[in-house]
Amino acid sequence: MAKPFIELETQIPDLVKAKSKIVVRSSRMNRQLEQYVLGLITNILAEVGQTQFVEMLYTISKELTINGIKANQKRVFFEDEGLDITDENDYFQGIKDYSKKFSEKMADEYGKRCLARGVYVQIKFHYCPDGLLVEVTNNTPVIKTEEARMREKMKKSMNYNDIAEFYMDNMDNTEGAGLGIALIMILLKNEGVDPNLFRIITHSDRTVARVEIPFNDNYVSFRSAELAEI
Repeated sequence: MAKPFIELETQIPDLVKAKSKIVVRSSRMNRQLEQYVLGLITNILAEVGQTQFVEMLYTISKELTINGIKANQKRVFFEDEGLDITDENDYFQGIKDYSKKFSEKMADEYGKRCLARGVYVQIKFHYCPDGLLVEVTNNTPVIKTEEARMREKMKKSMNYNDIAEFYMDNMDNTEGAGLGIALIMILLKNEGVDPNLFRIITHSDRTVARVEIPFNDNYVSFRSAELAEI
């Protein structure tokens, strides 16, 4: 049986001291999960002496988690409505219905439906004195249309240093996830972190969003290691 978050929160300091990798899994976003993730981030960064990144890392982790949970819930919504998310006509009809019908109350209900079907978001923190990685995985794939939209938002975001400016220039065609992607990249740039260390990796059965934060020049990023193998 899963332990209550309030009990888990008391174990965070000992957990951070004993581990270099911590994984959290959930099917819905609520205040308890937010507080637990904030506690983890605060303790991890205190442990490695990098508390200046707490606010940024919490914002990024929360944004990626919400995006993953919404993507999962949207998948379940399409299934329950009998729509094929990979079919162009069904997709546009489903998005229209989803936007019209979905509410906070439904989000809680669909969180329970995701849990019952084994659909979840997993947040992984992997850290050492040289740097930190946060990886958010939702175990549903992204369709090509949405992936192309995400890639376009990432490309556009490279030209901005202010989220309000990005929003004003793209307000006619920016949905929540697109704005979140821009926010993440702008936050990284403003903290002096290479925005290329934010990646979205798609697989046939899952979607992975990864952010890396080097603390010093000794950090070897997953991205540079992957490029070296090519």
